[in-house]
Amino acid sequence: MSDLNSFGDGTTDYETYIHTQEIYKLQKTSDQWANEEELLFQGVHQAMEIWLKVVIQHLSQSAIWMNESNYSEASRFLNRSAEIVKWLGEGLKFPESIAPWDYHKIRMGLGKGSGQQSPTYQKLHLVAPDVLEAFEGVLKREDKTLDDIHQDRHGHNDLYNLTIAMVRFDQELMHWKFRHFQLVKRIIGDAVMSLKGVPAAALEKTANEPAFPDLWAVINRTTNTYNAKHRPEGGGAYQ
Repeated sequence: MSDLNSFGDGTTDYETYIHTQEIYKLQKTSDQWANEEELLFQGVHQAMEIWLKVVIQHLSQSAIWMNESNYSEASRFLNRSAEIVKWLGEGLKFPESIAPWDYHKIRMGLGKGSGQQSPTYQKLHLVAPDVLEAFEGVLKREDKTLDDIHQDRHGHNDLYNLTIAMVRFDQELMHWKFRHFQLVKRIIGDAVMSLKGVPAAALEKTANEPAFPDLWAVINRTTNTYNAKHRPEGGGAYQ
């Protein structure tokens, strides 16, 4: 078998810029694997750390742009963040194909580690409130409410697009968490304790916790307000 930690010689401009030689050394060598699935498992999680770092940078920059009233750029980075998180969720289909028995051989090398110990995962949940704070500053500065924006989308187009970009990111974040729970359920089970002594089923609850709850609540109010104004006499939909 060829050396799976040795590719190229690191001398090209591309290799120097990307630091390919350092990257390849971050995975276990074949003689260190618990089994033939471990490179995939480790590689997926290492890549996820890098992508979450990008998301964190995008969220922080979005908050800066919101504070500068640059709503279109903030929306652009929020939408891209949503796409990245969606992609990360779709990438979980690869470790889904690991057999439970094979995974447990890898799991023993984690000690008491779990994905919730991921520094970028934790940082992501510290940055999201900064985005919400910046958005609340936008509403105050523009002297608008979420209800104003939803009930007059054309009159508040930039603000509406910003609101929807935040909702889209929040939705993909919850989807990603749900898919992670499904992965755990499929490979470990949801009626067992994690390596940290927490029931695996606890992950299901976090998958339904939005980062921006007010942006979801206004949709209910929008429906009720529209119905109150336009429902046909005698009743209609959404009663």
